[in-house]
Amino acid sequence: METLLGSSTSRAETGSLPERGRGDTVLDEVRDLCRDDHAYTDGTVFNSICSAPLEIARRVYAEHLDANLGDNRIYPSLRRAEAQLSAMLGELLGHPGAVGVTTSGGTEANLLAVLAAVRRHRSRSGGRGGPARIVLPESAHFSFDKIVGLLPVEPVYAPLDERLRVRPAELARLVTADTALVVATAGTSEAGAVDDVPAVAEHTAALGVPLHVDAATGGFLIPFARELGHELPPFAFDVPGVTSVTLDPHKYGGVPIPSGHLLLRDGADAELLRTASHYRGTVDHHGLLGTRPGAAVLAAWAALRALGRDGYRDLVGGVFARRDLLLGLLRAAGFEVAVQPQLTVVTVRHSEPERLVDALERRGFIASVARRYGLLRLVVHWHQTEEQLRALVAAMADADARAEGGAA
Repeated sequence: METLLGSSTSRAETGSLPERGRGDTVLDEVRDLCRDDHAYTDGTVFNSICSAPLEIARRVYAEHLDANLGDNRIYPSLRRAEAQLSAMLGELLGHPGAVGVTTSGGTEANLLAVLAAVRRHRSRSGGRGGPARIVLPESAHFSFDKIVGLLPVEPVYAPLDERLRVRPAELARLVTADTALVVATAGTSEAGAVDDVPAVAEHTAALGVPLHVDAATGGFLIPFARELGHELPPFAFDVPGVTSVTLDPHKYGGVPIPSGHLLLRDGADAELLRTASHYRGTVDHHGLLGTRPGAAVLAAWAALRALGRDGYRDLVGGVFARRDLLLGLLRAAGFEVAVQPQLTVVTVRHSEPERLVDALERRGFIASVARRYGLLRLVVHWHQTEEQLRALVAAMADADARAEGGAA
């Protein structure tokens, strides 16, 4: 029977609840259930911006699985950890005084940023205004497609340049004083493109329009890459006019899933997200979720404290070195790099990217296609080695050679 989870036939595989407990065999069943999964370390994963978490983060997470960030009386440590984590992330992004909300990831953080804009729009219009108008790049993450379906917003999309970044002048023409929010991206998921946030912010700040930066991909890359001399624009609170930033510790921060964060420049904006608790002694909520994994907060706190700036700088330096190696290998093998990458997503122009991805998967490699652009997409991360990158490119060349010969 075909289900959302795939094709299954046996009683165990369909998820039937057994009449008697199977404690003696369940671990073997779990291993069998996961038999087709890939490990980040096996040299086959080239489509993921997540990776295996750092050992210190994994350990802290495992030791605090019962911790609930939604219950401050049982776990008072978690509110302290969340505040200190927000301060560390705010300092990384140019504003130690930023107010933060821990989220399940970039999608929830982006949702909260738009929700704050909707509530601000309603307040200013006395509740009589229509949908809140938000202007965002055509490259915006598909989390915004979900948000548009959930919240009363009117999206307006700004076009991109040849490097898949938003065109600031085109975006500026779409922004008016009654715009509720403008979105820019610091590291698009599809191509790793970094919008010119200072140019966007110059216009939005002049009109008093809030500017949200989705840095779920780039938040843990750009600050350290800039320190290492890579030419990347500022993108966060060091840019006047940026009012909120999304970043994901569970991407290049080395923290277990789920771990996202929304940072707000002004604490007053956090009040727009407040939902009153029904219980005496339980703090009001500012996130979407009620029960929240405190283990993720503690793991992120531990990762930042354990590595420090120099540790992350070393990791980011290594990832960029791998990226440059991959670029050289691709070009040497005759592949055309579609866009010179700003971060760690490499796109390849190919006549049949879907066919190539399928051929790679048959060879055990997981890559992806950026559908909106018709480009092969390869993500470089710290779980890859030079040998594994060479194996990937060799598999790509072999797949093309076999396709030309009539075989896949």
